[in-house]
Amino acid sequence: MGLVFGFIARSAIAIFFEITPIDLNGGQHKHVTHPTLILLVGNKNTLPTLHKSINGENRMSVNERFARQTLIAGWEQERLQAATAVIVGIGALGNEVARILALSGIGHLILCDHDTVALSNLSRCVLFREADVGQLKVTVAAQSLKAFGPQLQVQTRPKPLISGIGLAELRSADIVLGCLDSRAARLQLAGRCNLVGAPYIDGGTHPWGGEVRPYLVANGPCYGCSLNSEERSISDVPWSCVEESLSNPVGSTASSSVVIGGWMSLVAIRFLMDLSTPEGSLRIDGSRGTSRIVQQQHNPDCLLHQPIETIKKVANSDQSTVAALLAEIETESVVLSWAPIQQRIECRTCGFQTVRWGIPKAARCPTCETTLRLRTTLELSEAPGQLKLTDLGIAPREILAIRTIKGIEWIELSD
Repeated sequence: MGLVFGFIARSAIAIFFEITPIDLNGGQHKHVTHPTLILLVGNKNTLPTLHKSINGENRMSVNERFARQTLIAGWEQERLQAATAVIVGIGALGNEVARILALSGIGHLILCDHDTVALSNLSRCVLFREADVGQLKVTVAAQSLKAFGPQLQVQTRPKPLISGIGLAELRSADIVLGCLDSRAARLQLAGRCNLVGAPYIDGGTHPWGGEVRPYLVANGPCYGCSLNSEERSISDVPWSCVEESLSNPVGSTASSSVVIGGWMSLVAIRFLMDLSTPEGSLRIDGSRGTSRIVQQQHNPDCLLHQPIETIKKVANSDQSTVAALLAEIETESVVLSWAPIQQRIECRTCGFQTVRWGIPKAARCPTCETTLRLRTTLELSEAPGQLKLTDLGIAPREILAIRTIKGIEWIELSD
């Protein structure tokens, strides 16, 4: 017996008692009624880089970092390495999703959030520290994620969704994950994903649980389908964690974020590997210890299902000027923005006003300290030609509508 334990101490030995179906013979499933013993013999400080699958075929050599994952039937590390995920909202839920995807070995993350780290984030956000308070969430998160995987590439977009992630970027992403705290923001993400057919997963928490809503089927139900017309029209744009709100704060815990973030990541990884995923919303209630699937139905009255079809690619990018873009389209055409562009600001109290093009931003009158009124437009063609598109809130690889004498047409900005 001593010799046996000595051998185990010096070697890596795994014993699997199979109680669920395993994959045999090219995808056929068979229930195992007896324990399966797999011996991975080697030095205890190293895992083998080449091992046998259950059906006897050699698996591809893998990095030691991800060796345990590749023992999972259907796991394809190379597929995960090649994938791009967009995460919108880098609060508590976004922290967990980004952390788990990075640990799992995803190759590319795009993080979008215009908010900064607040002290109240620290009890729920694993990627933030007290020294990070006041800094941009995406910047801090990207720096922290470097420790989770050398393979990971992270792009940061410290802007709201519409000016941070272009429609063509959503279309190109392998998965989009919404970690938002507002109905209006969720509807905005759903609408943009539906325009280009991007698969996405929406998540939300409550103090003792939350929901995971996968929207992975083209032309299937979306977040807007679960609401009535009145609910879809309500505006509840989220406020910054460091700004005062007119509403009472909503209770939130780290445990709920970990559970919901874990489920979102699990569904995302299975989707990326072309494995089965839940068909419906997963509702988790920790106070009762229950979880259930709620089926989602496409609502024919939902106005978010209007995909863009014919798109013309142009040579200009978000770094180009307004003049350069206008020179590439027909003279009588009008380029439209997805979000209002600030033209000028004016004071209703003292009459102060000035032209100030750019992204709308609240400001006070320099004369009387009254909050200024913003005058905006959706017509990019009105902006001064020397301004860059990005300075007007146009996202990288955005798809823009053009009003022409023939109707609405679409153009896609280049990289």
